[in-house]
Order: sequence, then structure tokens, then C-alpha cells
Amino acid sequence: MKTTRSGRSRLMQQPSFDSHFGSIHHRLAALCTVLALTACTSVDPEHLAREEQRHEQLLGAIQTCLANQQDTASALAAQTELLARQSEQIAAIPITQPEAPRVTGPTASPICTVIESNDGEPDDKKLLVGALEQVWMPNLELELPARIDTGAETSSLDARNIEPFERNGKRWVRFEITHPETNEPLVLERKRERVVSIVQANSPEPERRQVIKLGVVIGSVRQTAEFTLSNRSHLDYQVLIGRNVLQDVMVVDVSKTNMAPPVVPEDTTAQAN
Repeated sequence: MKTTRSGRSRLMQQPSFDSHFGSIHHRLAALCTVLALTACTSVDPEHLAREEQRHEQLLGAIQTCLANQQDTASALAAQTELLARQSEQIAAIPITQPEAPRVTGPTASPICTVIESNDGEPDDKKLLVGALEQVWMPNLELELPARIDTGAETSSLDARNIEPFERNGKRWVRFEITHPETNEPLVLERKRERVVSIVQANSPEPERRQVIKLGVVIGSVRQTAEFTLSNRSHLDYQVLIGRNVLQDVMVVDVSKTNMAPPVVPEDTTAQAN
């Protein structure tokens, strides 16, 4: 096939496909640039100012948080150093074990409390009693359950409706006790010996208690002793026997109960009053 000169000239004058596509690409890029510039120039300047201010506030808050974290880390480091020094000081303190109290007497044991006589020597004839005993009260003609307490100075009796009064110029006190078997209230009157103030652990104000004298019999021991009158309804035992009854005559083994021999009421009425 032959191509004439005029045909070759027409072919050479027609633009190629690549050059035509490239021209379109450049035009589209130019159009996008114009649109982008137009969009940027259309943004509200006040909006840009608000956004810039908000960014500055966020940056300020972040810087404040970082500063607070740094302060907290410094404080924790100081506390850790202080605790380490205190631990070293505690470790350097010598620890000595206290000596166990020496218990003497024929019933000596780690759980035995000895009530010594005035000369400091325990008496072989002392009555051995436990932490709980049944005691006979001749004036009341009742056998009552009692707790033996070497930590109490004065014995105590459960009493309700306590009313002081005068009789023939003397101070007396009227009170009620509960019968241990029938729960019947028994009204009694006794001459008042004195009034004492007792400080309880659960109350900042001292409690004023009436004090009377009663006969008490525990095993073979018979005596007359002072008893404070107090409402012991929240406790399990109507009588508390303290050191004023135990001193010089009894030895207490807190690991046992009802060690004293039983009392025959007929033998005690005339001997303890």
C-alpha cells in the first residue's frame, strides 16, 4: 500500500492519543487547584479564629495535666523515700519479749490467777474456785450464778428499780432482783453503806452506784462484803465476785468452773449475815 505525500502530511498533523489525554489531565488538575483555592478562601475567618482559640485551650489543658502528673510523681517519690527511711529505723529497733508473769503456789499454772495474802505467800488452805461459781446469798436466801473477776475491786449485784430513801435518819436503798428460777421480781431493802462512781469503758460519764453489805458464801468461805447495785440485765450472771471477796481467802483457776463445793443453805444463814 502506498501512501501519498499528502496522506503522510495529514497523519503527521493529527495529535496522538497520549498527548490528548495528558492535556485533559493537566486541565483537571488546574481545575481542582482552583476549586481548592476557592474553598479555602470561602472559610469564615471568625470560624478559623474560634478553632485556633480552641486548639490553644486544648494545648494549655494538656500542659497543665502534664505538670500535675510531674508534681504527683515527685510527691510519690518523696513518700517512697520517707517510707524507706522509716522502715530502716523500725528494723533497727531492738525487740525484746516480755517475761511471763511468775505464778506461785500449789495450783500454779499458766492459766491460774493467784490471789496472794498480805505477806506475799500463797496459803495452802485457800479455796480453789473457777471462773464461774454458784454462790449462796444468806440475806437474800438465794443461790445465784456468779462470775469470778480478779480485775474488779468490788463485787456487784444485779439490781433494778434502785431507790434510795431514809429510815430513822439513816440512808437506805430499795431495789429489786430477779429470782433465778421463776424470774419473779423480789423487792429488797438494805442499809446503804456509801455511793461510788464507776467509769465504764463504753461511757465517758461515771456511773454512781449504791453500795450495800451482804453475806456471801462460796464453798467453805463465809463472809460479809460490800456489793455495788447495778443493772446487769445485759450480762449472763447476776453476781460478780471481785477482789474484796477473793483477797487472802481464794485462788482462782480461770480454766475451770464450779470448783467450790456446794453450799448447804441451812448451815449458812446464821454464820453469814
